Order: sequence, then structure tokens, then C-alpha cells
Amino acid sequence: MSCSERRTVDPLLRGLDEKKESFRRNVVSLAAELKQVRGRLVSQEQSFLKETITRKEAEKRGKNMELEMCKLQKRLEERNCQLEASAAAADKFIKELEEFRSKLDATKQTAEASADSAQSTQIQCTMLKKQLDDKTRSLREHKDRVTQLGHQLDDLQRDLSLRECSEKQLREEVMRIEREVRETIAKAGIGGMDCKLQTFLENVSPTKFEMMNRLVEVKDEEITKLKDEIRLMSGHWKHKTQELESQLEKQRRTDQDLKKKVLKLEFCLQETRSQTRKLQRKGERRDMEIKEIKDLISEKQELNNETWDKQNFWDNSGFKIVVSMSMLMLVLVSKR
Repeated sequence: MSCSERRTVDPLLRGLDEKKESFRRNVVSLAAELKQVRGRLVSQEQSFLKETITRKEAEKRGKNMELEMCKLQKRLEERNCQLEASAAAADKFIKELEEFRSKLDATKQTAEASADSAQSTQIQCTMLKKQLDDKTRSLREHKDRVTQLGHQLDDLQRDLSLRECSEKQLREEVMRIEREVRETIAKAGIGGMDCKLQTFLENVSPTKFEMMNRLVEVKDEEITKLKDEIRLMSGHWKHKTQELESQLEKQRRTDQDLKKKVLKLEFCLQETRSQTRKLQRKGERRDMEIKEIKDLISEKQELNNETWDKQNFWDNSGFKIVVSMSMLMLVLVSKR
């Protein structure tokens, strides 16, 4: 090989050597960079695996949370339906309670009115009893007077009969004495004396008889007057007794009617009291039921607020930041 060729080949070889060395250096640097890239890739793969695991766990948790949210949503819907039903029932119970209260007020008013009427009827009964006692007292007095007048009439009739009997006996005695005197005069046979005695007897006996007849007539007139007065008084007292008996019957009937009314009012008052007690018990039960319904409504509202807070977890800013960072890391890894 000539010198000129050697001179031309040496720089080429040198260039090649330099290129080889630079290539080796590049290869070494590339190998080092490749190692670094592989290490980075391994670390990125590990981080990616961790992120995928965390993402899967987050997805599982998200799915579980979605399932729980669906369950909670269903429960919430059920609770809402129950709440609406309980609210409707509460409104119904409140309306019924108002109706019961109005009925209770009406029954109280009727009870007060019946009590007032019972008091007024009792007062009327006492007044009527007093009037009845007065009437019975006056009736007894009238009966006593009538009996006294009857006794007086009986006494007068006895006196009249006795006087009639005595008058008859006296007439018979006078007639007997006259006969005896005439018989004795006729037996004695006295003429002038007989005439004088006979004239005397004829004069005396008629005057006595006239006097006695006048007295008897006067007594008869007095007796007839007394009989008439007694008849009038007896008729008057009989009429008054009949009136008093009729008034007494009326008072008894009114008393019986008032007693019946009082018994009816007492029965109505007892019924109204029993109804008021029943309505009060029902009102207390309805109040307890309404209180329980209100407690259930408050508990359901608290539960709804808790479920609403859980629903707001998806709209939370921290959750959104975590999701955005994980998506950004996935995009970077996919680009590399």
C-alpha cells in the first residue's frame, strides 16, 4: 500500500474510530437512558398498577356506593310514600279530632243545657210540691169543716126527731088528760062546774096548742133554714173538694210528668257524660297517635337529610379533584 493511500485511509479510520467511539458513547448513554427510562417505566407501571388497583377499588366503591344509593333511593321513595301516607293519615286524624272536638263541645253544651233544664225542673218540682202540700193542707181543713158540719147536721136532725117525738108525746099526754078530766066530770055529774071547766079546758087547750104549734113552727123554720144552709155549705164544700181533688190530680199528673222528664234528663245527662268521656279518651288516643306520627315524620326527615348528604358526596369538590387527578395521570401514562 502506498503512503498516499495510507495518508488518505488514516483520517478515515480515525473518523471511523471517532464515530465508533461516539457511537459507543451514544449507545452507552442510550443504554443508560434506556435503563433510566425502563426504571421510570417500571415505576410508572407500578404506579399505574397502583392507580389501576385504586381506580378499580374506587370503581368498586363507586359501584357499591351506587348500589347503596339505589337502595337508599328505593328506601327513600318507600319512606316518602310512607311519609305521604302518614301525613295523609295525620291530616285525616286531625280532621277527625276536630270533628270529635266539635262533637265534644256540642255534647258539653247539650249537657249544660240539660243540667240547666234539670235544675229548672227540680225547682219547678219543689214549687209544685209546696203548692201540693198547701192544697192538701187546705183540703184536709175543708174536709174537717165538712165533717164538723155533718156532725152538726146529724145533731140537728137528732134534736128535730127528739122534738117531734116529745111533741107527739106531749099532745098525747094532753089529750089523755083532757079525756080523764072529762070522764071524771061526767062521772061526778057536776053541771055548772062542768060547763065552766069545760069552757076553761076548751079555752086553755087551744091556746096551748097554738103556742106549741107556733113554737114548733118557729123551730121547724129554724131547722129548715139550718138544713138549707147546711145543704148550701155542703154543696159549696163538695164543689170545692171536687175542684181541689181535680187540682190535686192535675198536680199529681204534672208531678209525675216532671219526674219522668227529670229521669229522662238525668238519663240524657248520664249518656252525654259517658259520650264526653269516650270522646275525651278518643281525643287522647288521637293526640298520642298524632304525636307518634309527628315523631316518625321527624325521624324520616332526619333520615332523608342524611341520605341527601350521602348523595351530595358525588358533587363534593374533593371527590372531583381526586377523579380529575387520576384521569390526568392515566392520560399521561397512555401518552408515554
